[in-house]
Amino acid sequence: MIAPDDALRQLARAYGVHLGFHDLQGAEHGASPDTLRALLGGMGVDASTAGAVTEALAETRTQGNEAHVPDELIATAGTRVSLPVSAPCDWLVLDETGAEVMAGRAGQSIDLEPLPVGYFTLHAATPDRRTESLVLSAPPHAPTVADVTGRAKGWGVCGTLYGLRSGHNGGLGSYADLPAALRALAKSGAQFFGLNPIHALGWAADEMISPYSPTHRGFFSTDHIAPRAGLGPTPKGDLVDYPTFRRRQRAALRAEYARFDAAPAPERKAFQVFRAQGGPVLDTFAQFEALSAIHGEDFRKWPEALRKPGAEAARAASADVGFHQWLQWRAERQIDTAQAAALDAGMDFGLYLDLAVGARPGGAEVWMHRDTIAQGVSVGAPPDHLNPEGQSWNLAAHAPARLRAAQYKPLRAMLRKLMAKAGILRVDHALGLLRSFWIPDDGSPGGYVSQPFDSLLAVIAIEAAQACCVVVGEDLGLVPDGFREKLNGAGLLSYAVWQYETPGDGQLCQPRDLRPFALACFGTHDTPTIKGFWYGQDIAWWQRMGWLSGGETSARHDLRARQRQGLRTMCALPPLATPKRIAEAVQAKLCTAPSALVALQLDDLLGGLEAQNLPGTVDQHPNWRRRNPVTVERLSEALPRDRIRAFMPADRSGTDQKGPTQ
Repeated sequence: MIAPDDALRQLARAYGVHLGFHDLQGAEHGASPDTLRALLGGMGVDASTAGAVTEALAETRTQGNEAHVPDELIATAGTRVSLPVSAPCDWLVLDETGAEVMAGRAGQSIDLEPLPVGYFTLHAATPDRRTESLVLSAPPHAPTVADVTGRAKGWGVCGTLYGLRSGHNGGLGSYADLPAALRALAKSGAQFFGLNPIHALGWAADEMISPYSPTHRGFFSTDHIAPRAGLGPTPKGDLVDYPTFRRRQRAALRAEYARFDAAPAPERKAFQVFRAQGGPVLDTFAQFEALSAIHGEDFRKWPEALRKPGAEAARAASADVGFHQWLQWRAERQIDTAQAAALDAGMDFGLYLDLAVGARPGGAEVWMHRDTIAQGVSVGAPPDHLNPEGQSWNLAAHAPARLRAAQYKPLRAMLRKLMAKAGILRVDHALGLLRSFWIPDDGSPGGYVSQPFDSLLAVIAIEAAQACCVVVGEDLGLVPDGFREKLNGAGLLSYAVWQYETPGDGQLCQPRDLRPFALACFGTHDTPTIKGFWYGQDIAWWQRMGWLSGGETSARHDLRARQRQGLRTMCALPPLATPKRIAEAVQAKLCTAPSALVALQLDDLLGGLEAQNLPGTVDQHPNWRRRNPVTVERLSEALPRDRIRAFMPADRSGTDQKGPTQ
């Protein structure tokens, strides 16, 4: 007889719940029984009593014994596959549309002919049993820079959409501002323009401004839709006033939709086609948005009957569904126009978009996918020296077994939507593809849950190959052994932030030592700009927030002084170099890195001091509100075009990039 705690640990292992973890200092944290029960409960596995644990364990064994074939098969497209079977069976393979691809009779193995890239279902049957398996037919690797451009390396610029100024956006950067910005960057030779997530934040989420806390990652923000009549020039202030802007922009969009019945017939026809193509998924999202306008942005506080999609929710939302579908149509058309402008201007990639870690627990994505979402937990980070209690990001997680049972369709749909709009996609917190840290709502300590890493990589590679999209995996932090190799082997570029690339002495490494199969940048929206780094603006903010003692502040300034001296030596800077000269030299040095992609920050090119976001703050720092100092109409004049071109080697088609490893 197995002891109750041992049985609980066995069940946890069966569902990928880790029995403990090591923190950044190497200290071990064992998972308590309360943690194991809470995380299993989040997956829908009852572990509340010893009897329930025994029953759940027996069920896992039964499921494994009954299957002819595994639930899932990862194949390399274009190669034959032989799958052993426990008994002779008839089998057939169907594609995504349900059409038969091949069929046969198996004795000891099912032998599949080479399949193209895509998703297939293998059905196997004997007189007494029928089973099926999802076949992920993935390319050898996702598209690389060389696959897309014919050159081994490329570069571009990263900035913010909300921060764009123009003569017509009225206060917040719009999708209609992007073509001018993209053309200006293309003149400088940039091959992409990287943006923070442009996921839907939610029509009723009046106070939400963080692009990393969306209501749904498979739909687009309505804040950036440009009304046809425009809203006038961007105000002169340095910070976005979201409430004022949203009142004006939403009233303009409502008025425009009210006149849409009189729009030209081709436009009305295009909208109807969009609605038909969007199907039930678009219908359901629009229902959520319509209901949120009545009952609030968090569906968990709605009337009980409306807390899940269905006939009653559809009836209650019917009056406004068309408007919210129309908003998504307007958003997608403007994004498509921007991407077309980028490619027409000569950019190889155009837009470089970002996939956030998750959606808000009370938002549309959770409402629409309750069958795959883990309940009673949120995604976060384990305790460390900065956050002794751990950190909750207040984002929902998909339960691994449930997501697999749904054949990864929520993820596939999100990737497909984003990759259709962009040449590069960045996957935020790519470590979450391997394991994610779940924090129970009941107050129990958090713990790690394994994710189907190989399957998720296969899904990403399939979608990327079908869209011809390069993928970057943001792999910062404590990276487990072998993780990066597998990530790169699947074709996903790593993410090398020069500020973080420090050997044991804290000095910044030489750019030549940055990873070749990666996107390299000096900083991100979460780090100081070059100017801010040089003058210790981030340290000043940490001290102002009370996060550093006097001694810690002095120690950080001492380290920064050594880092500055190292940069002076690397970049051949004189002692009294101007901020402009410093930024030029640092960016030029970064561009000597062997990395497949190099990203410069628009804030650095325009001389910015402050970071866009200070992690760990909400209102104490003006996160997600800083505007650019120039309009998109004058961006080309403001960009040091000749200097940017001088940063880049005359021929970035070298062969020193290490490609995906198999």
